[in-house]
Amino acid sequence: MAKGSTFLTVLLAVSLLSLPVAGSYTSKNAGVQWMTPAETEAAMNKETKAIIIDVYTTWCHYCKVMDATTWKDDSVAQYVKDHFYAMKLNAEDKQSLTWNGKVYEYLPRYKVNKLAVELLRGNMVYPSTVIIPEKGDWEIIPGAFKPADVEIVLKYYGSGANEKMDFATWQKQFHGQWR
Repeated sequence: MAKGSTFLTVLLAVSLLSLPVAGSYTSKNAGVQWMTPAETEAAMNKETKAIIIDVYTTWCHYCKVMDATTWKDDSVAQYVKDHFYAMKLNAEDKQSLTWNGKVYEYLPRYKVNKLAVELLRGNMVYPSTVIIPEKGDWEIIPGAFKPADVEIVLKYYGSGANEKMDFATWQKQFHGQWR
């Protein structure tokens, strides 16, 4: 895990306490436009871009809250659209999934798809957001968070600041604008 990831985890996990009830955000658009792993790979073959992955399950309450609030927020959706490929992954998908030329099977004993296990490095927390920057190792951010809390992380990776400075330095100079 990259430097500062423990700090990111704590920062975003604490925001769970202040996460609003589903439906309390208003949005003019449909929110983040998610792609499947296959669609994301096809897009990456045309143009390289950072990737954000929402790893969820169908039974996860906070996954549903994120879908109804954070991922529907206009500022979040627009920023993700402009700077990332957005992929949604059901961690319990029973279909074989292909990613980076490798096939990932469903593990019935653990009720999880191997792709989710790999992306989350075995730490099966739902929801989790995985950010794969254009350069560098991917970052796992477990837990649910509101738009104001995710802004700093999205802009850190979306702007390429992760290639120039550590997160602590970025945080000191960052001034959020999302509610």
